[in-house]
Amino acid sequence: MKIRFIIPFVVCIVMTIGYANLVWGSGASLQAFASLLTPDPSKQVQRMDNIASSLYEAAYTNNRQAAYQYVQQLQQLVDGELKYAAGNAEGWQAVERDANTIEKTLVKGSLGTSWFVEAARIKLTADALARPNNALWLQYEKIMLDDISRVEKAWKRQTDDGAIAARAVMISLEKHADRIKPAVSMMYGSKHETELMERIQYTNRLLEASRKDKNNVASINRSMLELKDTLTRMFNQNQLEADVPVVGAVPVSNPLRWTLLLGAFISAILTYTGWRKYKENPFGVKPIS
Repeated sequence: MKIRFIIPFVVCIVMTIGYANLVWGSGASLQAFASLLTPDPSKQVQRMDNIASSLYEAAYTNNRQAAYQYVQQLQQLVDGELKYAAGNAEGWQAVERDANTIEKTLVKGSLGTSWFVEAARIKLTADALARPNNALWLQYEKIMLDDISRVEKAWKRQTDDGAIAARAVMISLEKHADRIKPAVSMMYGSKHETELMERIQYTNRLLEASRKDKNNVASINRSMLELKDTLTRMFNQNQLEADVPVVGAVPVSNPLRWTLLLGAFISAILTYTGWRKYKENPFGVKPIS
């Protein structure tokens, strides 16, 4: 029967045309074809930003039922393909941890809004993905520089409790640094936020030690200057680093080209085999021996 070779012949022609278009066709046509096969990362990022904002609002109003629905939607996004098209792996890991923490807290039925901090971190991280150049976490630069300024004033006060006062102010700096850690990791990886947290911890140890050892004044002054420099460099990455785009372009790769070529080759073989069988037995009835 003719169907033996007609169908594979048609498939062969279609795949050959598709392959030729990929090889010699315009880049715009290839981009459009690939976009049909690949979800738009920018739309997924916008959806994540909307979910994160709704989750933050639910945390602020202590709407636990709504928060549980939003965190489940967020977990589905985190488990999907978006993390391969946008941001850095360390940032997605931080979002996943915070989302899991919120879910566990809500399931346990714990009173209060202890999960508000996690919701705020997720909102800042999603906002960083959606608006990399005007992200909310960038506004923390002025706040944290003010924290360091207050630490320096507390340390230099003309009383014996300067180290204690400075250590107390450092708590505010630690909280703000912890709040923006996932957003920084999402944008630049964990290098910068790890450096900042290590610098904060080192300064804290020096302040604690100064209660017993009054001879480390120079070390504390130097550590505060380095802490301020680390903070400034971290925020300047938004202008200085030429990072990979936060949202990756729709991939246009060779596997599709090879798939069409291989499919056309196989279809050609099936067409030839079907044609030979048709010539030998055009009506599909075996001759009587």
